[in-house]
Amino acid sequence: MRRTNNLLRLMAFMFFCFSAMTIVGTYLPVYFRDNGLSSVEIGWLLGVASLASVIAQPFWAYMSDKYKSIKRILVLCLVFVIGTSVILFHVESLATIAIMMFIFYCFFSPINPLGESLAQKTATEKKISFGKIRVWGSLGFAITALISGYVLAFFGIENILYPFLLVILITFLLAIKLTDINLTDKKATLFTALKIGREPKFLWFLVLALLITIPHRTNDHYLGIYIVELGGSESLIGWAIFIGVITESFVFVLGWLWFRRFHELTFIIIGGSLYSIRWICMTFVLSPESVLFLQFFHGASFGVFYLSAFQYVTKILPKDLLATGHVFFLTVVFGVGGMIGSLGGGLIIEYYGISNMYWWIGILATIGTVSFFFYRLVVVRKEEAVEDTFEIHG
Repeated sequence: MRRTNNLLRLMAFMFFCFSAMTIVGTYLPVYFRDNGLSSVEIGWLLGVASLASVIAQPFWAYMSDKYKSIKRILVLCLVFVIGTSVILFHVESLATIAIMMFIFYCFFSPINPLGESLAQKTATEKKISFGKIRVWGSLGFAITALISGYVLAFFGIENILYPFLLVILITFLLAIKLTDINLTDKKATLFTALKIGREPKFLWFLVLALLITIPHRTNDHYLGIYIVELGGSESLIGWAIFIGVITESFVFVLGWLWFRRFHELTFIIIGGSLYSIRWICMTFVLSPESVLFLQFFHGASFGVFYLSAFQYVTKILPKDLLATGHVFFLTVVFGVGGMIGSLGGGLIIEYYGISNMYWWIGILATIGTVSFFFYRLVVVRKEEAVEDTFEIHG
């Protein structure tokens, strides 16, 4: 019974921590645009947030591995998130906003990756699918995006702080009740942590994943603005996110049915291919309703890519550095990807328009997908060679 309660608390935590990310990640660019900031200025602010993520996420992940506690790091970060969020939404000058964005994201950005790492560890210990836990994050993201879209449309985007505070306070209360899972008694050291960054197969994987996640993060930052420019409202932004994440949830729940049969890299290529088609189609949409239709492909692109990539990374990482490795992966592909996507996307929008931005990220995703095809040929061939050698000597 106690183990069941622990799992339920973790699922609830995933629901609300992703809900908090929805409010900030989806509506913050719209909030800044409503306050009169240009696309380039918004891009710089989102780039600052991504920079903070790149610095903070590996640090907090390493600390959680070093002290064998994800829970304590989550509680600490959430305390600071609550305090800094109040200041962030009350400052006005661009320089002050940038400073507060950096501080806020130093504590906010590690929460979801650490939660996902705890979910993966819990799934491994309980011998259940990671997707069955992670899906609650997707549901939180989807439902909150839909509800907050209507709330902000009614009360005004300037009141974004209040729904965020409500959700983040619930997340904090749930974090206090979480249970740490340690799959090994071996403590992480700085030396062993640095070894992750020197593994060639892992490094090449991260570089190629960036080619697909930069377009993904660019869309995350500017989808809301695109919908508004096409004549949609904040509530329509909520529907777009809801549709996309609900389709993603089906992939997380049912992924175990097919991931056992084929190599993870095969599904990464499939996900990347669907990404490419999706972004290029976004170039030609003429109404916000067309964007909603294309959101049905989110689960088949992001869901397949992310679940495959996370499982592949888990397979090749040492157990005593799972939190560090998981967050390092998420930091690079989504943090660095977000930084490049926000800055590059803002510049393209400013000079060429948002529809042209989607054309360029479609091309980038295509390059990444083709590159993964050749990466798979090399990696799988080496894995098969090792297995053959083992069978001969066995």
